[in-house]
Amino acid sequence: MKYKNFSEFKEAYKKRALSPEFRQAGLETMEKIHNEILDKPISEWLDIAADISPDRNGESEWRHALEAIVRDIRPKSQSIIVKNGRTGRDILEQATIDQWKDVVQRPIDFPPETVREIMSQKAVKELFLNVVHDSITGFTKSIKLPLVGDLNKVVDDKMIKGFLMPFMDSITKIATDFVNNKSNQPMMSEFAGKLLDIALDQKPTILDVLMDAEREEEIWQAIHTTASDKTFRKLAHEHTLDVIKAMKKDAGTKSLREWLKERNRAIPFSAPTDKELGHMQKVLAESEACAEFMFRELSFHS
Repeated sequence: MKYKNFSEFKEAYKKRALSPEFRQAGLETMEKIHNEILDKPISEWLDIAADISPDRNGESEWRHALEAIVRDIRPKSQSIIVKNGRTGRDILEQATIDQWKDVVQRPIDFPPETVREIMSQKAVKELFLNVVHDSITGFTKSIKLPLVGDLNKVVDDKMIKGFLMPFMDSITKIATDFVNNKSNQPMMSEFAGKLLDIALDQKPTILDVLMDAEREEEIWQAIHTTASDKTFRKLAHEHTLDVIKAMKKDAGTKSLREWLKERNRAIPFSAPTDKELGHMQKVLAESEACAEFMFRELSFHS
């Protein structure tokens, strides 16, 4: 080895790492690695995925580090979005909106029993009760017949709701049958499209209602609890292994490139820009760890 010690090597390494020759060699290496990834059999990548332990060390630390990053970025991003004042319709082209509208308007055949269970919930019945109640009281106040006027004086809200309560089961059944009726699907699909329109027209200030520091705290607590849920982790890992097994059976000995080609897809090599390469070179040139690794390897082989 031509270098006397690590200090001498480090200076040479830094100079080399910032050179045009190093940049070209690095770019060629990146393309070769890209092709190696595509040409490796899918089964080998799936084996690697299968061997990743669901209880690997450091997972919790990475999750908490991610939380710290998101907690810092989220309010800044939200504040900028609100300040810009752009709605969803402002940031999407009409062709994109039309495609998403096709997605949300595609009919979904929910099991009738699922719809029935949802519609029989107390909150839904209470909603129907208030709608019917307000309709009746609004109607009686809108007409000026003497008899109706007298009734308004002696019949209060509690009495009206008490009168309507026995009919709630019938009303929810009618509503459930309406939703389950396939002939009403076009109407329900149109409704889904209208909901998308409403969402796209919302002012970004709605984010301040949907997400604040307190809700973010609750979300992260839920994430950490879920991540520590032994049953969830065990079953999620078993499910992942089942999916990997099915994918291996489908892929056989095919490489990722071949598998993509069968589906008329490809992942071409996308070379970094000059600025990106410059940043990479700088990071490598200033990395003590990389220099030490290279020095040790060169020393071993010399």
